Amino acid sequence: MTIDWTPDIQKGEEPLYLTIVRALANDISSGALDPDNRLPTHRELADKLGVAIGTITRAYTEAELRGLIRGDGRRGTFVGGRRAGKKSALSTLAEADNQAINLSANHPTYREDPDLAAALRRLARRQDVQQLLQYTPSPGYSRHRAAGAEWLKSLGADVSPESIIITVGAQHGLLVIFMTIAARGDLILAEEHTYPGVKAIAERLGLQLNGIAADKDGIIPDALESLCRQKKVRALYCNPTLQNPTNSIIPEERRRRIAEIAEKYDFIIVEDEILRPLVNNPPPLISSMVPDRSLLVISPSKVITPGLRIGYLSAPARYLQKLIDCQCLTNLNTAALPAEILASWIEDGTAEEIIKRRRQENNRRYRLAMQLFENHEVYAHETGCYLWLHLPEEWGDMEFIFEAHRRGVLTAPSEIFAVGNNKKLNAVRIALSTTPRRETLKAGLEILAGILTGQPGPKSVTV
Repeated sequence: MTIDWTPDIQKGEEPLYLTIVRALANDISSGALDPDNRLPTHRELADKLGVAIGTITRAYTEAELRGLIRGDGRRGTFVGGRRAGKKSALSTLAEADNQAINLSANHPTYREDPDLAAALRRLARRQDVQQLLQYTPSPGYSRHRAAGAEWLKSLGADVSPESIIITVGAQHGLLVIFMTIAARGDLILAEEHTYPGVKAIAERLGLQLNGIAADKDGIIPDALESLCRQKKVRALYCNPTLQNPTNSIIPEERRRRIAEIAEKYDFIIVEDEILRPLVNNPPPLISSMVPDRSLLVISPSKVITPGLRIGYLSAPARYLQKLIDCQCLTNLNTAALPAEILASWIEDGTAEEIIKRRRQENNRRYRLAMQLFENHEVYAHETGCYLWLHLPEEWGDMEFIFEAHRRGVLTAPSEIFAVGNNKKLNAVRIALSTTPRRETLKAGLEILAGILTGQPGPKSVTV
């Protein structure tokens, strides 16, 4: 008997299909759904929720991969054979995720993380350690801002400690920036495939986000200027070094042209350089070319460790107080303890040593991946974190994603990076650094390469 199941879904920042999967996990965990309950068909649930049938197909596919449900041919789709029991929905999802080889999320290799225990032991011996539990000034302690300025200078930014605001990671820094510089309805430009976090911020703040045409060298300046002629642009968000997801590195000549266009058409540049430390001798920062109209964001999350949740935001003096006000509004201040740990690692050379180790490990994984995908169109960097794989025409990106999921490998489709109505590329992003062991990465990459060299998949999802 088919149960009349309607998931409780509320629109949020995550894709709708994942919201449906989480609602399903919650209802199984709570006992609202029993093992062997037959779920509505794809079309029935799509009609009930008023969503595309492909969204339901994707949700059911993901739920089956996670062990929540099972398909039984023409008999339909059933809740999995074992009850979640007393386990929470969160633990159910975590267990299921751990069963797959996750090449979708862009995480650093945690085994390269710095020695936290040693840092804490050093802190514990200090006379002033208790002060790290106190509230800090909204932009951060001056010592911590100085460490951030020192690190940014090593990356080519000529900044002073007074220009630095400490944030809770780069994502928080971007939120603070756009809350400060833009108002509802303002036009923000970004690469036509860009970091999904910026898409979420733009939607939440009511900003227009338009994509700019790009090629293997990143933003095409002529395409940028063409848009500026047509519309009043408030800001450009860009990811010039190891762009997410395409891995492009904008050459110096293009960076200078972008800076000139910003001056000519009077817009702000928001420069996200979170992966810059992974590249030896990258081109100069765009923000160094137009410092009075640029805001720079960076964090240690991808290159040192993500667990500290620290970011550095550098801005011209005219924006500082408004940025500090937004920092105070969204977070009050940033905890001193992680900021102190990061400052100590910057000062004693640990940060640079960890970055060096990450480059080496990323290169080993890059070489492994390029051996397996040498006959396919991939965009990667020898010390980068992921591959941008363009699929052959026999495979659509979602069909490839579903087939990879079915075989136990998670990857990221191009649609989550596509801006607005831009034609999405038939491509997937494959994270190389997320899996702790290279052997696991190799197994996942071999599965993906095997899909490409095997029988072609369907051109569309059939239900």
